[in-house]
Amino acid sequence: MALGDSYTIGTGLTEERQNFPSLLAKKLSEESGIEVALVNLGVNGYTTTDLIREELPVALGLRPELVTILIGANDLVQGSDEANYRTRLSAIYDTLGSMGLAAKRVLALSIPDFSELPGAAPFGSAGELRSRIDTFNDVAQSEAASRGFRYVDITAVSREGGDTSDWVAADGLHPGPAQHRAIADRIWETARSWAAVGLDRWSSSAKQVLTRSQEEAKTLGVSYIGTEHLLLGLLRDTEGGGGTLLSDWRISYTKVRKLIDRVIGKRKQDVPSRIIPTTRVRKVLRIASQEANAANAGSVGTEHILLALALEGEGIAAHVLSDMGVTPALIRRAMDPGTGGAKGVRRAGQGTWSRLIARLLGKP
Repeated sequence: MALGDSYTIGTGLTEERQNFPSLLAKKLSEESGIEVALVNLGVNGYTTTDLIREELPVALGLRPELVTILIGANDLVQGSDEANYRTRLSAIYDTLGSMGLAAKRVLALSIPDFSELPGAAPFGSAGELRSRIDTFNDVAQSEAASRGFRYVDITAVSREGGDTSDWVAADGLHPGPAQHRAIADRIWETARSWAAVGLDRWSSSAKQVLTRSQEEAKTLGVSYIGTEHLLLGLLRDTEGGGGTLLSDWRISYTKVRKLIDRVIGKRKQDVPSRIIPTTRVRKVLRIASQEANAANAGSVGTEHILLALALEGEGIAAHVLSDMGVTPALIRRAMDPGTGGAKGVRRAGQGTWSRLIARLLGKP
């Protein structure tokens, strides 16, 4: 969740995806392999008073997992003094601290320096504005530090300037696309550790499945993690509910691995230096997390990964599971203690996946 004013919402940009919160969410999704939902509450012209009145109640209702906050430029140009700014900012920070967020999940951002831009002329001299920006940023930094929040100095980025025409927006006051990209890059230097936050709620066995899926991709010599690798990682699970169910249904790692090898083949190449989860895998992880939340589970377990693989419906893993008789309904029954669990899988014979395999292998 991004809290703030015109800098946060991206006033002056032609597209919302160009603002730094959107760029940061994209970086986080790519790094973590988990789809990141962004809620940007920034409003042009908002002060700390506006944020307290309008944005904080929404934040309290949504309970975000990660927060950026950049506020103060409008307090400054409207004549607020340092003491009043500190009081209101402290109230905002205290509210964020009361939401149960770990301190490392809050990033406080400095106010960019707009003092020498053409659009800043009505607000005072460049020297006076620069001095007040520094003063307000000192307040934000000290208040963030006292609460253990991370503080990112993006003012330095704004003062670096840029040699591109899109460094400043057409209004002559706000950051342009290039500056938002530079700001996002600076924030990412601190926020990179957020990539692990999405896995905080995952069980140890679920995390091991994700690690094993990467190992499976490396073994097959590919530069991506597909749903088939996630399924293979799940079949190596001996502790979680997902692996146990597959074992009870006599679906073995060896059987599925041979099937995947026959269809896809093992590529003979060097082990890739970087392996990226596919869009389908990111979708599966998102579904697994949603299913765990819907069930009020204490953590995301391997059973939720298995269910998500079946629910995704289009990846290789979903076809394999379907052909072996493993459906979302069956998995749900097995996960429900009130039903006594599933006793076995009704085999589907040669289903659509089997026929596809036959075609790929040149068989009638």
